[in-house]
Amino acid sequence: MKPTSAIFSLFLGVLLAPLAASAQGVSEREIIDRARATIGAEAALDGLVTLRLIGTLLPADPEAPTATLLIVARKPLSQRLEIKVDDIVETTILDGDHGCIIRSNLNADASQMRDLIGAEHMRVAYSTRQFFNFYRPDFKNGEKVTLQGTETYRDERCYKLLYEYPDGLQTVRYFSMADDRLVATITENGVETIGVGTQTVGGIKFPQEVEYYEGGRKLHTILLSEIQVNKPLSAGIFNIPAGDTQ
Repeated sequence: MKPTSAIFSLFLGVLLAPLAASAQGVSEREIIDRARATIGAEAALDGLVTLRLIGTLLPADPEAPTATLLIVARKPLSQRLEIKVDDIVETTILDGDHGCIIRSNLNADASQMRDLIGAEHMRVAYSTRQFFNFYRPDFKNGEKVTLQGTETYRDERCYKLLYEYPDGLQTVRYFSMADDRLVATITENGVETIGVGTQTVGGIKFPQEVEYYEGGRKLHTILLSEIQVNKPLSAGIFNIPAGDTQ
């Protein structure tokens, strides 16, 4: 199972300056703005402050267990991710510069906690920002976007945009030239995500399902059964528990 902190690397950032025009006569900013318009009005996208997602992770391998998923995020940099497989729950908590991962056995009433540091912290922070991005690059943290041309991808003519941070973290997004929507996202480790279907919550279109692929092989599908936007969150939901870490 791939790290689910990377599941929704589809969002965040605020445009702080005009983006360069491309050789095709269309700029990165124009492509991004048109893509954003396919999922919601600017007021709805920029007004998203809290997000709660409940879903089910269905592995492509029929022998692998199904998992339940809960993601709670708050702008600008707080996230709680809970993944439950049978009696095991893994909880990832991020609150700004601090975070932890807790692995609990519900039957044994036992848990282990360790700090979220290094590359893991970077990835969770990135995914948290992306929940509120909706395709805009994270200029504040040095992310840049470059139009790398057009190509046929998944049988559609697409604009190919490369998003890249100074530390080398990269994401590629393909946007349809026909109707401006996002076709696919590919992370730096080669995992591809594709949204299937739509459901509108709070004026924003979210996918009904998210499919994950690697090297053309399907890994799993996440079914999103409940989405809440800008609802009050439980007090302390992003608190880092006190205790020894490993």
